[in-house]
Amino acid sequence: MRFRLIADGGALLDEGDGTAEMAGGALVVTPETGAVLRVAPADVVEISEPQPYTVRLALSDGAQLELTRLGTMRTQLLAELTEARTADTERVLLLDGVGTPEAFPGLADGSPAELRLYDDALIVMPTGGLPEKVPYPFIRGVTTDHSGYTIHINVPGRPPIVVGRLARRTGEFLELLRQRTGAASGRTAHFLAALLPGLGPVALRSVAALLRDGLAGARTDLDAIDPSVFPALLEAAGLPSRAAGARHLTGLGPTWIGFKQTVSVQRAGSGASPWRDSARPPVLDHDAGAGSFAPGLPGMFGAGMMSSGFDAPFTTYGPPLAYGLLGMAGAFTTPYAGGPHLPRAVFPHERVTPASTDYDALTVAGDPAVLAFLLCLVPGGHLVYEVLNADDHATYVFTCRDTDQVAQLNRALDLLGFRVEGISSDADSAGSRYRKAAQRLPALRILRERFTGRAIHTDDWSGQLRTLTAG
Repeated sequence: MRFRLIADGGALLDEGDGTAEMAGGALVVTPETGAVLRVAPADVVEISEPQPYTVRLALSDGAQLELTRLGTMRTQLLAELTEARTADTERVLLLDGVGTPEAFPGLADGSPAELRLYDDALIVMPTGGLPEKVPYPFIRGVTTDHSGYTIHINVPGRPPIVVGRLARRTGEFLELLRQRTGAASGRTAHFLAALLPGLGPVALRSVAALLRDGLAGARTDLDAIDPSVFPALLEAAGLPSRAAGARHLTGLGPTWIGFKQTVSVQRAGSGASPWRDSARPPVLDHDAGAGSFAPGLPGMFGAGMMSSGFDAPFTTYGPPLAYGLLGMAGAFTTPYAGGPHLPRAVFPHERVTPASTDYDALTVAGDPAVLAFLLCLVPGGHLVYEVLNADDHATYVFTCRDTDQVAQLNRALDLLGFRVEGISSDADSAGSRYRKAAQRLPALRILRERFTGRAIHTDDWSGQLRTLTAG
């Protein structure tokens, strides 16, 4: 293998022969002489092949790495690097979603990309440029062109995402996107129904539309549906230790309440217990007292072998062998004449428990799967973000002028999955794990620029809050 390392300005930093491999989760280029180059997959912002047999990697610091003469290892190296880049970029930029994604290679806005459908969001991972996360509540519609192979995903604040070149998986992608978008709404409605058991279905529908996963609903809008909804949610979702602080915030200015699912409640299918499709009528055997073989062709085949094909000297092992061939190895333990009817063969799908949603796991208490939060717009130009069901979570304060900026900050928090560690942490040092995300992720930059400070939940919490929101 031969490599060339080119600086941001175009100067040649190094070149020569060596080896390239994926090791320890990174691309490692080892020259015959000189220093080793280690490239974290998240630092690869673009992978291209400008000419045959030449792989070019654009790096996050502006440099470029060219690899040639890779030979037969080229395909494997590219596949491993692409897979590692996707996972590492999501982790470093705090973009990974809830659950296990289903991946679809194709085009997004004209560029090669991998489209990843999580339980709560679509993530577009292009081969070049920054990835984009679209939580399902922000999707306003999905349409196709006349061919059915080009998909338009309508998202507020930007032109539609144009998805194509999914080939035979186009229909699968469309179906799964719509299914997961609908499932996310369904989980929200089910969760809210548990918190608001006295609310009727029409009112519950309106509340669920306001409180889509990750989006905060204004108290005024909830009051218009039913004045008891907001206080009921506040009481049901908040810890007793946060009740006084929540009441204090509701007296400071306009408030919003929201919920964000942070843990998947999708359960994979298993073969642990028998399952029968409820739409399929049971197979009724004949009278158990009648000696007979299984119904249908398997019974005829078994009877034929028993009467002729497995004669002596197989009088002892012939019947078990015959039933073993028919997938009924355990049948020989019952009498063959005058005994219970032999069980029929069971097809594999009948032994599988189907995948399901564990709605009971959507809780705000204990080890919660749902984060409950409050937003308060304080006069003077500040937004207070308070988590209601986590004891160890501080109160965050941001500069904010109006309701439009409230929505912007809410969306930025949602894009981070409400993981706020990178907002207040050091992001300037080379030792910071949030430095790359702060440099490359617009949502985190917005939150850091508007961050005023944190109020820790101590006896002086209200005094800290007053200081942070003054002016």
